[in-house]
Amino acid sequence: MIKLLLVDDQKILLEGLVQIFAPLKDIEIIGTCTLSELAEEACCRLAPDLVLMDICMEGRTSGIQICERLKARFPDLRVVLMTGMQEVAFLGWAKKAGADSFIYKESSGEAFVSCIRATMRGKKIFPDLHGTYTFGGTNIPLTKREFAILQHICHDKTYEEIADELGITKRTVHFHIGNILSKTGYKTIVGLAVEATERGYTGGTV
Repeated sequence: MIKLLLVDDQKILLEGLVQIFAPLKDIEIIGTCTLSELAEEACCRLAPDLVLMDICMEGRTSGIQICERLKARFPDLRVVLMTGMQEVAFLGWAKKAGADSFIYKESSGEAFVSCIRATMRGKKIFPDLHGTYTFGGTNIPLTKREFAILQHICHDKTYEEIADELGITKRTVHFHIGNILSKTGYKTIVGLAVEATERGYTGGTV
C-alpha cells in the first residue's frame, strides 16, 4: 500500500485528486495540506511513502523549496511535484531540488495514478521536452489542450464544435487560441494550421 500525502492550496484540486486515488486498493491518502509550510510537519507525523505537491502555492515557501527540505530530511521519501503552469524552467528546478517525478495538473487521472505507481517503483517521470510541439520557429511548447484545439482547427472544426467536443466554453477556446498565437508568433490561426498540416500533426482522428 502506497501512503500518499497531498499538498495543494486549491481545495477543488485536492478533492479531485482524492476522487482519483480513493477507489484504488494500492494507494491510501493519509493526509492533505493546503500550505506548503505544513508539509514537513505532516511528513514527521504521518510518515508517507510519497508526497504529491504543487509548486506554486500561497505562502512564503514554494513547493520546490519544500521538496529540497523533504528530500534532505527524509532520504527514502518520494516527492512528485505538479503544476498548472507550462513553465519549462520548473523542470530544471524540480530536478535540482531532488524531485523524483514531475506532472502537469492538466494530466488525466490515469496519468496521475501511473506516475505515482512508477515513482514508487523507482522510476523518474518527467515530461519529455523533446516530444513537445513547437511552431513558428519558437521554443515555447503548446500544452496538450492547446495542441488538441489546433488539431480540431486543422480538421475545419468551428469554435462552437471544438467547445462542444472538448467540454469547454467557446470563450475558453478563444482564450487558448490567443495563447497559441502568442506562443507561436503567428498573426492568424489559419497560418499556424497550415504549418501543422504540412508537418503531419493533424492526426488520423480527433
